[in-house]
Amino acid sequence: MNNSEKLDQLLKQALASTAEPTEELNERIIQQFKETKPMKPAYKKRVSIGLMVAIFTLVMSLTAYAATQLFSPKQIAEHLGQQLLAKAFESRDAVEINQSVISGDYNVTLNGIVSGEGLSELSKSDQNINPNRTYAVVSIARIDGGPMPATSEPEYGQDPFFVSPLIKGLKPWQVNITTMNGGYSEAVIDGIMYRLIECDGVEMFADRGVYLAVSNGSSFFSKDAFAYNESTGEISANNDYKGTAILFELPLDPTKADPVKAESYLQELLKEPSADSKVDSAVSTDAAASIDDDEKELIKKIEDMKKKISTGTIISESVKEVRVDEQGAFNYEYDNWSVKLFVQNMFEEGQIGYSDSVSFSADDKETRALQFSRDEKGVITGRIIILN
Repeated sequence: MNNSEKLDQLLKQALASTAEPTEELNERIIQQFKETKPMKPAYKKRVSIGLMVAIFTLVMSLTAYAATQLFSPKQIAEHLGQQLLAKAFESRDAVEINQSVISGDYNVTLNGIVSGEGLSELSKSDQNINPNRTYAVVSIARIDGGPMPATSEPEYGQDPFFVSPLIKGLKPWQVNITTMNGGYSEAVIDGIMYRLIECDGVEMFADRGVYLAVSNGSSFFSKDAFAYNESTGEISANNDYKGTAILFELPLDPTKADPVKAESYLQELLKEPSADSKVDSAVSTDAAASIDDDEKELIKKIEDMKKKISTGTIISESVKEVRVDEQGAFNYEYDNWSVKLFVQNMFEEGQIGYSDSVSFSADDKETRALQFSRDEKGVITGRIIILN
């Protein structure tokens, strides 16, 4: 849909309402539009997802409507440089939810989710899109109308959020985004924080019931925010929690559940590691036998890109030390990269040197890799490499 068609659609929706905004609201919205800065383009590729400011004098009801609109999961993925994932959020298997709940000081919206079949075709691309992963976008706004801190401001991250899938019947402190090899990227646009999370796929648990939990005050699961009933396996938000505690029930198709795969996954996830076990980043022979050809091809492409890191060009301005908070999380920002990661997901205990976990982003011109290293003093440094 082009800009002209979008404008026509918005005009129709706006003119269908007989409600008239107050003069004070009109003036405030007009001022907000004047102060609004455009979104930063991803790798100098223009992302045309904003509304045209020039039209706000035409219809005041249209302005009031447009000012409250959230960006779509596709648009957020584009803004974060995830062009292929943006296409996944347009696939027929993606679910646009747009469910909002007010809790504590925040209005939280679950914008959309995609996993499983919605990623299968895209996994054949050069970009790191895995069909066995789940991706979701959540937006968080202050209910008092104040802006969320920008990622460049000192206040950013001072009120941390936990956003994670939780599986009905499984202990949430054992099975969540941290243990499911998860992570996220974040952007603050027009005072609203958008978080794009990813973790191991949850579709295999569709027959059990899956929640998306959102709470503040900690980057990890909090027993104060959520209660777990050992007898029934039910998970619920704690009404006595003084902050934000929300559970969205994900609309997954139960027919896409895979109980055998889920049980195998949980056995691996919850098993106690042996004292003399050694961690190896390579795929084991037994595991490789169960991986289909598409995933083998994806793994090969990722490994090929990793090999190019040693001969790539390091962007000197991107080399930055990061600060690890009390929860073991750290932020890294450079240009269009804005990520928050957990140390335990990047490095093994006592590991020194470069992490085996690498993030990739690509456009029509080049592919970039984000890699972290840790020295003997525990200082973590991030860098971005342009792959030759």
